Amino acid sequence: MDVMTKNVDRSAPLPQQNAEATGSTQTANQQNKPNIDLTKAPLHLVANGSSGSGQRDQLVSIMKSRCEAANRALHLHLPEEPDELPIAAQEAVRAAEQDNGIVIAAGGDGTIRTVVDKVLGKNVPMAVIPIGTFNFFARNHAVPEDLEQAVDVVLNGRLKQVDIGDINGEVFVINASLGLYTRLIRAREQHTSRWGRNRLVATISTLLSLLKGAPSLSLDIDSNGHAHHVKSPMVFMGINALQLHSVSLDVAHCALNNQLGVVLMKPTSRWALIKLCFHGLTRRLNDDESLRGFCASNLTIHYKHKRMSVVMDGERLKLDTPLKFNVHRQAVSLVVPKDIAGAEEQVANDDVPVPPDADEVLRDMEE
Repeated sequence: MDVMTKNVDRSAPLPQQNAEATGSTQTANQQNKPNIDLTKAPLHLVANGSSGSGQRDQLVSIMKSRCEAANRALHLHLPEEPDELPIAAQEAVRAAEQDNGIVIAAGGDGTIRTVVDKVLGKNVPMAVIPIGTFNFFARNHAVPEDLEQAVDVVLNGRLKQVDIGDINGEVFVINASLGLYTRLIRAREQHTSRWGRNRLVATISTLLSLLKGAPSLSLDIDSNGHAHHVKSPMVFMGINALQLHSVSLDVAHCALNNQLGVVLMKPTSRWALIKLCFHGLTRRLNDDESLRGFCASNLTIHYKHKRMSVVMDGERLKLDTPLKFNVHRQAVSLVVPKDIAGAEEQVANDDVPVPPDADEVLRDMEE
């Protein structure tokens, strides 16, 4: 077994993403799928040391042992600081292009988003090992959260083409949101830095933030060529069928059809926000009258300011306006379990309601 550890050069500039590879609703990888032997391909592990509860060292040990037994080449790209992660991911993708390898993203949904950003438009497959807090992306594609079982998938899985979301060239793999959710994430970052990264802390942080209320944003939303002026405390876009379905959002149907699931919140009171949180915790968001959802292949949001805070897969970014949302259909080749259906297949077997037409919802939300 060949094991190499790559030191990250923090001074190395990152190349700009190919604009043609990241255009709206592209299907480039459908014509450019990797043609490699998944049982023999070299593995390039990008592991985020700050994800989850510090499982990186344990994972590296497991990977070395399993790759030695399987006679697989393993290359380690291990950033020591969070800001080194994009560089490590870029180096792993370059190396995988040269040796027909597989890039493995080990971390939470934010880590996976960073690696996907570098894989998108490349003829390079990727795998994921979930060592984050929520791990929605891995769970959506039936990748186990147990380390040994996740490594089994990497070594013995099959390829599946998956959709990727995009805002102004920035990718997301789970969801993106603006308004109230950006404030919730900012508060969650403050609380988890003090009390630790776990789901209980995240839930309590959300409740405390909701008690402060939610001011509305004045937005112009363009969907299907029709512009609507609306006021909403929060706009949410998701492409992950598991997350959308697990909280009973009607827009889970959208993710099954390679579209964005869009949810708008009506202006509401503090009490209604607490009620909304309760519905989320009990997975009954479809019962909440303050939420309206629809499907969209693309969406443009105009705002009065030149830049706007957006949360993408749990991480806050400042993006230029207008915000242009798109879906890259079947854009990334992902290693998934051979014989287990992912959440998309399971959701498709349930009675998933079809949301209303976009123009109908937006007209209802107009001032």
